[in-house]
Amino acid sequence: MELYNLGKDIVAFTTDRTQGRDMDKIRETITGHHPALLGRIKSGLYPHQTHTDHVFHITEEFLALPEEERKVRLEGIDAIISNVKDVIFGISTADCIPVLVYDPEHHAAAAIHAGWKGTVKRIVEKALRKMQDTFETNPAKCVAVIGPGISLESFEVGDEVGEAFINEGFEIERVSRRFPKMNVCQPTDEKRLHLDLKEINRRQLLSLGVSAENIEVSLIDTYTDERFFSARREQKGDVKCGRILSGFIIL
Repeated sequence: MELYNLGKDIVAFTTDRTQGRDMDKIRETITGHHPALLGRIKSGLYPHQTHTDHVFHITEEFLALPEEERKVRLEGIDAIISNVKDVIFGISTADCIPVLVYDPEHHAAAAIHAGWKGTVKRIVEKALRKMQDTFETNPAKCVAVIGPGISLESFEVGDEVGEAFINEGFEIERVSRRFPKMNVCQPTDEKRLHLDLKEINRRQLLSLGVSAENIEVSLIDTYTDERFFSARREQKGDVKCGRILSGFIIL
């Protein structure tokens, strides 16, 4: 498990394949690092993500709803924000980029799933704006981490993906390169577009006022690091790979 220093009143983390999304294992690992949390963590949840730009505010009232109703409301949600204490909140990924943001002034946080479809829809910006509207968050006082995800070198895409970013106003030349085509039997001169999703999301944080020195960016590439699940490496047809969880507990 990767643990991040976002402040003294929050535990922020990314699991590896040994914990995945198993809440019991996650709770056990976290309390192993933070014994004071033994018996304190009440529950845990994550939404069913569908590569949208939908952001959901989780309240105490929401947590009191029946489980089935909570599941319905969390369908198609790709970012969650909350200021509820002692609950594990997270989003799941397997190459997509997890982004965690903490507002220490109002003790509120966000967990954001930013695949390329969410990134081009500016889900990080929308989650931070939702925090501004909900908690009066000042981005200049926030700290953030961009967790393990696919790297520029590994994220080969078609030109149509690059066009989607250009059409939405992204300066694609600043966050992309072309490399020889990956996974071919014979050497080729053909070059394919590669996008740096971590950098694109870092720039979204900066654009709303989060300080560069307050943004940690993981160097882990989930495609090449087998401690983590990778949809591109492992998911073939109907054979699905697992997911890791990136999240937080507000203390």
